[in-house]
Amino acid sequence: MSNFNPNKLWINYRLSNLNQIQPRRYTLTHSDETGELFLVIGSDFAYEKFTTMRDEVAAEWMTNSSGQYYFYVYIRVDGIDGTKSSTKRNEIFMKELPLALSAIKHGDPHLFHLYPQFENAPIYVFFQSQESKLNRTECFGSFKDY
Repeated sequence: MSNFNPNKLWINYRLSNLNQIQPRRYTLTHSDETGELFLVIGSDFAYEKFTTMRDEVAAEWMTNSSGQYYFYVYIRVDGIDGTKSSTKRNEIFMKELPLALSAIKHGDPHLFHLYPQFENAPIYVFFQSQESKLNRTECFGSFKDY
């Protein structure tokens, strides 16, 4: 796993109210050349940041039927551009996901300051794939782990 470097994280808030929880959506992209990470936090996903590589991480805060918050992450395992197999992309996402979660946590300190209980909210990651063995949802602990 790559080490998270906060100096390489660029944050773009698109919220009119920083205290807003829902909808609060995150789009994380990166540059392979510079290693920089780009995080957009807003009411909507930053679809204009999605590329044909589909290596972005999209996530949002949600509630279950009991009103408990959890963090839900969407990963597209199947690439559209066809440069890497789904199995290889899955390996890369599994390796780099802790870095992505650290970047999201670091990039939204206001939320965790206002709602410290979110440190313990479960993180679920939906790996979307046409291959049944790769199409799954996994628990990735909570933000206190990152």
